[in-house]
Parts: sequence; C-alpha cells; structure tokens
Amino acid sequence: MASVASGEDKLRSFLEDLDSLTADFEQQLRDESGDLLETSRGKLYLQRPGRFDWQYNEPYAQRILTDGDTLWIYDEDLEQVTIRDMEAGMQATPAAILGGSADIDELYDIVDLGELEGYDWVRLESRDEDSQYSDVRLGFDGRKLGMMILSDNFGQTTRIDFSNVELNPGLDTSRFEFTPPDGVDVIDDRAQ
Repeated sequence: MASVASGEDKLRSFLEDLDSLTADFEQQLRDESGDLLETSRGKLYLQRPGRFDWQYNEPYAQRILTDGDTLWIYDEDLEQVTIRDMEAGMQATPAAILGGSADIDELYDIVDLGELEGYDWVRLESRDEDSQYSDVRLGFDGRKLGMMILSDNFGQTTRIDFSNVELNPGLDTSRFEFTPPDGVDVIDDRAQ
C-alpha cells in the first residue's frame, strides 16, 4: 500500500522544489472576534533565495518588495517609499519562509494538521516569543500552495487564498529591484 504524504512532507517537498513562484491572491484580515476588517487582492512574485514582490492592487495600490538585501514599501496613493534593511527580524515572515531565507526548523515547531476542506494542512508555531506571528498555517492542494493563514499576537487573523499558482516560472532578477518614482517622499530607515 502506498503511503500518504503528511502535511509536513508536502511542506518540505514544496520548499525543496521551489525556485520561483507567481500567484494571484485574495487576503482577508479579521479581528480577534472574527469580524472582517479588510479584503485586498493582488499578485505575488517570488524567487529564491530571498526575493519577493508582493503587489496589492485592491483596495489600494502598494508594493512590498526585496532583492534579498533591501526592502522597499511603496504606497502609491500616499506617494511614499520606505526603505529598510532586510534584517533578521524579517526572517520569520511568511514571505521569508516561502522565499527560502528562513530556516523553518530553527524558527518553528512543525505540526501536521491533516486534511480539511480539500487541503493538507501544516502549522508552523513560532519558537520566538517576540515574533509578529504566533503561528502560520499552510494548506496544500496536491503540490501547490493553496492557502496561508497567519495568526498574529494581537488576535488578528490573515487568510491568504492563492490562485493561478505557477511554480518555477522564469523570472528576471530585475523584477525585484526598485527605483522610487520621481516626486515621491522617500523614508530611508536603513542602518547607516
């Protein structure tokens, strides 16, 4: 009889085989009571190790991207760019987990949650008490990441549904470089 892969096995296999990824997403933020605070939509581009471009298109335009060293947060409506070092504090973020710059065994306890609503689930419980997220749950549909649920330390939950997922597309590294547009305010928070 063939063995069935656990959620943890699917996570490890997914991360091992992942070089790049593109996906559309819908993100819902709920408060500690479960009330919907915000729904946003956009597109994710990711290239390992350490590069991502998280583009929000609705309800407002924002880009969060990194080339692995520098992090840019561009709020189009505010006409503002914040620049930061891609520091160790970003290691425990979901993008860093997928982007290959985080050691999941060092940062998380991994718990297999089994199958629910067509997804094989695994929970990553943070070992760092100061982490922004108490746990991250990943749902796999076969070999593809279908959903991510993040619980933060304020009781809020972020659910991200992925669609049109493409594994290992050819992405140019220039996608993860950013030059602030003329006329925007630039806040440079990098260590000097």
